[in-house]
Amino acid sequence: MNSFLNSLNTREKNLIFAAFFIVVVAVLFFIINTTVGNLNFSSKQLDKVKSDYEYVVSKAELLSNTLISQSSNIDDIEAFIDNLLPESISDLVIVEEGSSLIVSFKTNNLKESISISDEIAFKLGRALNNISYSKNEQDSITKLVFN
Repeated sequence: MNSFLNSLNTREKNLIFAAFFIVVVAVLFFIINTTVGNLNFSSKQLDKVKSDYEYVVSKAELLSNTLISQSSNIDDIEAFIDNLLPESISDLVIVEEGSSLIVSFKTNNLKESISISDEIAFKLGRALNNISYSKNEQDSITKLVFN
């Protein structure tokens, strides 16, 4: 092979190197083009899967909220609220008095109490009759009354 290259004149050597360079560039272009195409396809598939997942999660949450809003079992409601806000609240107490459901809990501050009250009222999907907020030295105490 070495004697073959040595027997060629410089013009022929340059033509062979140029052809080899063009082949290498074409192969690299093909590999890069295929990789980019696969990446775009994968990205579209990922977006579709994310959309499908978010749709299923939203429907599952809607079904769960519907079941909880119709449930009269205090243990189910308490477990739902504990799962909804595991670290934000303490001393969660749920009591049923007549046709009313009373939810009381403690939080670190009043702002947190208000946002958690809104979220609980929205997720439970029940008519909210009364809200009371009070503050002691360390905590904010919130009491929600639902029909």
